[in-house]
Amino acid sequence: MKHRTILLPTDFSDSSRNAIEYGLKLYAGRGYHFVLLNTVEPKAASGTGMMMNLSQMVIDDSKAGLQNDLDWIAEKKLNEGNTIEAIHMTGAFSQCIRAVVKKKQAYTIVVGTTGASGLKEFFVGSKAAEIIQESPVPVLTVPFNAVYKTVKSVVFATDLNKIDNIKLLDFLKNLLIRQSATLSIFHVEKSISRVKVEDRNEQKKLLIKYFEDVDVDVEYETLVNEDTVEGVNEYIKKHKQADILVMVPRKKNFFEKIFTKSVAKKVAYHSHVPMLTLHKK
Repeated sequence: MKHRTILLPTDFSDSSRNAIEYGLKLYAGRGYHFVLLNTVEPKAASGTGMMMNLSQMVIDDSKAGLQNDLDWIAEKKLNEGNTIEAIHMTGAFSQCIRAVVKKKQAYTIVVGTTGASGLKEFFVGSKAAEIIQESPVPVLTVPFNAVYKTVKSVVFATDLNKIDNIKLLDFLKNLLIRQSATLSIFHVEKSISRVKVEDRNEQKKLLIKYFEDVDVDVEYETLVNEDTVEGVNEYIKKHKQADILVMVPRKKNFFEKIFTKSVAKKVAYHSHVPMLTLHKK
């Protein structure tokens, strides 16, 4: 099997540890290599020794935090069958993520999100959002209240726009095969769509055909809702057995465009369902 590396960014919070535990359990005993990463933002240059000492204290805290996480992982026996290393980096968060992904040839990133009642707060401005928007590899965001269980049901939200490279979905296909999970594909349809009916139908056929060689159940459903976020939320509530939600962001500002349409109108997202975002490399 091709060597696979999984990146686990951490800020030592309960949310980060929850995501670490989820990722380690999801890929347990498969010979994967995990990279635990903590980053420290560089401080402005200063002529005082106090600033230098403060920076060193922050770096020392980062390294100590990583060791604590490693000890916690070992104590819970979460890493059996895999390998793990801890990396500290000083630099801009997104740049550090990209550098590690490239150097370690990371297969995917698993990151935690903090608790929030609205999708805007859930994603926009958070480290998870930054990773989703900047990452060249698939990202699994794990809600703070998600509890790992064997993945049996995966739901894929599609806008039925043409996917230029269908190989983008290989990660999802491999996940389904590895977990022996079922797949539910759904589309939130508005009364007015920029995608022609014939193009939507063609994309639907292409998606269903792509998963034909996967020995799992695949179903397709269309929801009518003028609000994409409400439609996604409605589907997740309806399919309470869903273990992972999959989406394909079209642009770097994908989440801002969807989740900041109206400050007054916030869609509650109390879901415990992790979200997998797939990206073009």
